Amino acid sequence: MSEVQGTVEFSVELHKFHNVDLFQRGYYQIRAGLKLPSRIPHRLTATVVEQTGDSSLSSACVHENNVHSRIFQILYRNEEIVLNESMNFRVHLLLDGERVEDALSEADFQLKLDLHFTDSEQQLRDIPAIPVISSRTLGLHFHPRRGLHHHVPVMFDYFHLSVISVTVHASLVALHQPLISFARPGKGSWLGKGSLETGPDQSSISLENLVFGAGYCKPTSSEGSFYVPSENCMQHAYKWHKDLCLLLLNAYRGLHLYYTVIMKEIPDLPQLKLGKRTDILHLLVLTGLILNRP
Repeated sequence: MSEVQGTVEFSVELHKFHNVDLFQRGYYQIRAGLKLPSRIPHRLTATVVEQTGDSSLSSACVHENNVHSRIFQILYRNEEIVLNESMNFRVHLLLDGERVEDALSEADFQLKLDLHFTDSEQQLRDIPAIPVISSRTLGLHFHPRRGLHHHVPVMFDYFHLSVISVTVHASLVALHQPLISFARPGKGSWLGKGSLETGPDQSSISLENLVFGAGYCKPTSSEGSFYVPSENCMQHAYKWHKDLCLLLLNAYRGLHLYYTVIMKEIPDLPQLKLGKRTDILHLLVLTGLILNRP
């Protein structure tokens, strides 16, 4: 198969931490990370919105593509801490070029939330070493056309009874030919487990065959720029390109509709006017997939 590079962006916000009945007073921290199966070649980058420094004592920060919230102290039962920390996860992944939408729907995106704790001020000097005491994993049921928009309370286990409220948004933002190298499961791995290899994959069909269909024959050097693919090949290319553009436009439309609903529900939010034709054409240009159709 030949592959297409897709990009999905996740926006995550940690709102409030509520101490239901934690047994120990001390210093707590939430760590968030996005996970994908190793069988899917991907690259992940995490950023913090309005990051002010590298320390998580007073603000959120990124460490090895996981986001660490600021450190907060819990002293009383039913105590509530307002975090309001926003983060973005940008995922580039390789998709089967013949079933892009299905591949995105089947991707097993997961958001892992860890609760860390220490009662020692001295250990705050080495924040990455603060031990984890409880974990929760959220399955993110991402749909490439509708995106993902959820607000959920996440409760940690009975022995660390506390809740963190989380908002997650996700949207497909790009589709194009692969532009970066990806780590892939090694040839000797079993069920996707084992060593990873970095570098281009020798796909069984080329990008040209993916676009123009199995009947496409690469022109010889003597034909040069005068070679014209057959009508069937051109029709295949038009349909393939149209399907990708429609998928991106539907993702854009889904995000736009959700934003419109939010504006009606919360009119105090800043109003952002989005044009239709101009924005759609701009989106098409950004895909890098525009074909010069005669």
